[in-house]
Amino acid sequence: MGAVKSHPGLDEPDKLATRYGGVPVVYVESEEDNYVYGECWFKDRLSKLEFKAAAVKCATDGCDAVLNAVNMERQAGNPAWGIVDRDIVMSKELWELVYETNDDTFERAKPFGNEIKVLCRWEMESYLADGEALEHIQAGLNKKPERPLPDVFQELLDHCFVLIPHAAINAVLQLHKRNGVGDGYTNSFSTDEEVSEYFQKTQIPILPGSGQADYDHHLPLVTAFDSPRASAEERLIALLRRVHGKALLERFFHVSHKIQTDVKGLLANRIKEKSRIPAEIEAFVDKVAYSH
Repeated sequence: MGAVKSHPGLDEPDKLATRYGGVPVVYVESEEDNYVYGECWFKDRLSKLEFKAAAVKCATDGCDAVLNAVNMERQAGNPAWGIVDRDIVMSKELWELVYETNDDTFERAKPFGNEIKVLCRWEMESYLADGEALEHIQAGLNKKPERPLPDVFQELLDHCFVLIPHAAINAVLQLHKRNGVGDGYTNSFSTDEEVSEYFQKTQIPILPGSGQADYDHHLPLVTAFDSPRASAEERLIALLRRVHGKALLERFFHVSHKIQTDVKGLLANRIKEKSRIPAEIEAFVDKVAYSH
C-alpha cells in the first residue's frame, strides 16, 4: 500500500546491528516492520535487544525468511527470536488457527516454536489501524478538527464489514492454490453485499466446482470474529484478527479521506506517544529483552 509504505529511516538496512552487539536479535518480516518496532515503538529497549529485517540474514523478506533466519541463528548458538504476521497460519493452511477467535488459545498454540511470536492480528499493519492515531493523522493532513473517537471507530468498523468477503475469498483462493486478491480490491464498493456479489461473479467462476461451497463455508467463519454486543472499538480489534489490516488502511486513507501520503511512521510514532503500543507485542519484546 503506497500510503503506508515508507518513512525516513527505512533506507538504512541493518542500522541497528551497527549500533548494538551481543544482545538477542528479533527478526521481523521487512525493513518497514524493523522501522516500526526498532525505531518507533521499542527504541528504549535497544540496549537489551535489536531488531533486524529477515532479509539481512536470508536475502528475502516475509514470514518464511523470519523462520529461516531464527533457525540459522539458533543452530549457530546465537539467541534469536522472530515476529511474524498471523497470516502465516493461512499460508501454511493451519485452518484451526486461522479461525481461532480466542487470543489465549491462539497464543498457546505456538505452531513454529517458542521463539516465534505469531501476531494475534492479521498483519503488523492491523496494529497501526488504531482509531486515535488514524484520526489524529488524517485530521492533521486534511487540516480539519479531530472527530469524536466513537465516530472514528464506527467508521473503521463499517470498513471491516465491507472487508469480510475480501478475507473470505482470499481464504478460498489459498485453499485452491490461487493468488489472492489485493488490498485495494474493495475500494470502489460501499457494502459487504456489493463486495460479495463482485467476488462471486469474478472469482468463484474460475475455481473448481466446490468454489461456491468453500466461499459459503469461509464467510461465516470470518464473521464469527465479530462481537456484536461489544463497543465499536472492541469489535474493530476483534475483526482485525481476521480482516486484512492493509486493506482497512487503504479504505480509511484512500477512500474515506483521500490521503496518499506515506503515514506508516507517523502512525507508529503517534501510537508510541499516546502509550497505545499493543500489550501483546510489548509483552513479547520485554520477554526477549529481559530474559537473558
